[in-house]
Amino acid sequence: MTDDLIGRPAADYRPRRERRPVGRWILAVLAVLALAGVIVAAPWDEGRRQAYADQWVVWTDPPTAQIESLADDLALTEAGRRIFFATRPQIETARDFEAHCPVEADVVLGCYYRGRIFVYDVTDERLAGTVESTSAHELLHAYYDRLDAAEATRIDALVADYVSTIPADDATLAIVESYPASQRADEWHSRLGTTFPSLPAALELHYAQVFDDRQRIVEFDSASRAQIDGYNARIEQLSTELDAASADLTARSAAYDADIAALNADISTFNERADAGEFSSQSDFDRERAAIIARQDALEAQRIALNADVDAYNAKVAELTTLDSERAELYEHLDSHSAP
Repeated sequence: MTDDLIGRPAADYRPRRERRPVGRWILAVLAVLALAGVIVAAPWDEGRRQAYADQWVVWTDPPTAQIESLADDLALTEAGRRIFFATRPQIETARDFEAHCPVEADVVLGCYYRGRIFVYDVTDERLAGTVESTSAHELLHAYYDRLDAAEATRIDALVADYVSTIPADDATLAIVESYPASQRADEWHSRLGTTFPSLPAALELHYAQVFDDRQRIVEFDSASRAQIDGYNARIEQLSTELDAASADLTARSAAYDADIAALNADISTFNERADAGEFSSQSDFDRERAAIIARQDALEAQRIALNADVDAYNAKVAELTTLDSERAELYEHLDSHSAP
């Protein structure tokens, strides 16, 4: 079983099938039976046999209107639609999805399991594109599953060559590395096809067998992550700013406290000297008094600036707390485990 480590919910529905004229039904049955005979008799390659086997499933268990619409949104080729429909994809609410996708992970969006595609339906508009990108991801698992040994070896080499050029700080590397070694080539095949906008011509040609417009898939994937990426970016920015501000405020507060202590001590000394008549002239008294007042004014300006920066710091802390809560709430819509 291959799976996508991310998450999804929505009930699958089947419209009532209209009663077909008897004559049309008989013709359809005859066509299917004739096709079965051709499959058995024809000495065609395994890929051709798989294509006809897929078509058999599509004819005998046609997709729902919901799945037909999804295939249109994904701009699938004829071959892509056949493979997608042959997996009898379902978009499911949490309980059904978890029953069909027994994957141990924090958040799971979909899986290709025992030849079928199951997708957790995410209905929150802030996560628009999630169902589409997950469906495309799982479709590519089904596509990969249908490659013959020679073609799989060729595609694996193309994928590996491209993966070797991905920057070391790309998060996808760590994600795929967490998969069992036996699943990584398959997983990279799905991820490259759905999340990387520019690929070598040979890979683009490969993915063009199932997608009429692969960039649409990439856009779905980008849109599905845009809101969370926005939260992550702002939270990271705030965290960095708060770490720096905390160190700055701590140092400035300590310096202010020390300057206040020194000023208070000098004021006490000044007053003691004034009471003892130690100043030789009024001008000496006035000069030292003016210096102390200037220090007071400077420290008051520091206090005001420090308090303003503390207020700004606290406002950022409040924003960070709110964003963290909102992001957590958004993640719940991706997590079938959190669904009621």
